[in-house]
Amino acid sequence: MTSINKYFIEKKNSGTTQSRLILASLLAMSTATAVNLGLYAFVSYLFPNVAAWSGTSPTHILIATIVYLTLATLVFAVVRRLSSRPARHYLIVATISLLLSLGQPIMLGFGPGLPGVPAADPTIAITLGLMHVISYAISVPMFIRMALD
Repeated sequence: MTSINKYFIEKKNSGTTQSRLILASLLAMSTATAVNLGLYAFVSYLFPNVAAWSGTSPTHILIATIVYLTLATLVFAVVRRLSSRPARHYLIVATISLLLSLGQPIMLGFGPGLPGVPAADPTIAITLGLMHVISYAISVPMFIRMALD
């Protein structure tokens, strides 16, 4: 009888955890998207070349933020499931992922750029890099807080 009760308690907690993860993920996605679009609008106002570059647009920012934070949610779910210390381990994985993801904007701004797209200048690279940092700064504390509960 005890094992049956334990099964249902674990099942109930699992559903609660999944719904909280989905809620935290949606909140992180919407907040990061709004802040990234605000940053894009502000920087585009100050530096019109950012908005004029064909590699960035509000649609690109929206899709990229949602896709990358969906991946972050999946990684968090795996780390939480497998780790004895999910907050610490997710922080390490997320920080390494942030550092690796900053390579793309740096290479766009200071390297040869994408084929078929005009070269990006440093203001575009800095703006894209800031968007990565903003998404990290918004999503990681939400997921870590969830792991600690």
